[in-house]
Amino acid sequence: MRRRNIIAALVLLAIGAGYGVLTSQLPARSLPDTPGPPFFPWINTIVILALSAALLVQGLATVDGPAPAQTGSRQRAAWALGVFLAYLMVLPGAGFILATIPFFAALMVLFGETRVLRVAASAMLATASLYLLFRHGFGVFLPTGLLKGIVP
Repeated sequence: MRRRNIIAALVLLAIGAGYGVLTSQLPARSLPDTPGPPFFPWINTIVILALSAALLVQGLATVDGPAPAQTGSRQRAAWALGVFLAYLMVLPGAGFILATIPFFAALMVLFGETRVLRVAASAMLATASLYLLFRHGFGVFLPTGLLKGIVP
């Protein structure tokens, strides 16, 4: 596991560095007192590099021992990937709100949450929070899908 983490960290550091080089070539802001086009790409670059560096430190600091038992972790990851792909296919037609609530609920159930009320409330709260953040905080229009005319 240690070797995998070190290799993954080095690959991700290279990708992050390349992304940073590409980000540095974006045009400067055109309006005063606005973040400009490279703002979020710089945030992505910093996050990728920081997490990759943390993975590298973790890989260098750990000692390989017997692998812990991970029963079903590959199956769970495969199911999560399948749920995500289904979400991507449903998103344009159903819209962000109607597609994201069952997506979050499915992931919560897949990763062990069994309380129905908690799953439903958390999925709706997370979806509403993300919708408000992106729509009103960032000014990003999300797909409305079937709720066109109902959701602004």
